[in-house]
Amino acid sequence: MAGAGRRLRQALGRPEVQSQAFRLALYSSAATVGSFAAYWTLLALRQGPMLFNARKLPVVHLSDAFSTYSHVVPGGMVRGYVYHPQGEEALQDLFVYFAGRGEDVRATAQALHWLPEGFGFAAVNYRGVADSEGHPSEIASVQDARRLASHLRKAFPNARLHIVGRSLGTGVAIQLAAGQQQFASLQLVTPYDSLLEVVKLRFPLVPLSLLMRHRFNSLEHSKEVAAKTQVLLAEQDVVVPHEHSQRLIDAWPTPVSVETIPSSDHHNIMKLEETWLRLVDFALGAVIPASRAA
Repeated sequence: MAGAGRRLRQALGRPEVQSQAFRLALYSSAATVGSFAAYWTLLALRQGPMLFNARKLPVVHLSDAFSTYSHVVPGGMVRGYVYHPQGEEALQDLFVYFAGRGEDVRATAQALHWLPEGFGFAAVNYRGVADSEGHPSEIASVQDARRLASHLRKAFPNARLHIVGRSLGTGVAIQLAAGQQQFASLQLVTPYDSLLEVVKLRFPLVPLSLLMRHRFNSLEHSKEVAAKTQVLLAEQDVVVPHEHSQRLIDAWPTPVSVETIPSSDHHNIMKLEETWLRLVDFALGAVIPASRAA
């Protein structure tokens, strides 16, 4: 055994063996670096569709209580829906909703039977998601949000507009509300401090600070928000950990109401009756006459 070990050490000590081992290690390192570089390149080039989970989804049929909305963008149309079951004149309060990642607002609209009389709901699908076309991005989503809000003010001049954002959409909702006084309330469901910080948790080896363009820095944009605000948290949330929501809450420039929805998680929270009841109750309590401006 001692002689075999000595012969092995002697073989490994030969220059040609050392050279071959070095080449193998170099090739392995190069392949690893190449794999990371390819992934980082894909992330840099395709991060908009990846971030928004942009894809076509099966058609969801809505009732006659919905009217359609659309506007033209590069690459096609952004499409949305407005729910006003009692007609335009009876609409008093309107939730303007901004969805989570990959969420089809037509599917979310199936929960609207919990809204009381006088309440409506309006939302668009992000570019590239479900039946909307175009290339999604942070800038594009905020632009589309502003166009939707402008349309709703003209179409329903007597209704109070309440912004509601969920998960990814909280970043859109906050930017829409920033510096704007004509919204009756802002309600954030499972919000985050910065999308960049949340994504870093899932991809610790990726230099996201260099690559990520769509950062949704809600901490920074929240400084300009004046609307009455409520935050709804999921009881269990592994997608947006509570500490990221709490950082935003702690930095909020005005008093903020915080509630936790029982038996909820990040994915089912908008399917629960309790969530919609909390949204309605807060909206009814946020009476701001100026929000009725045309």
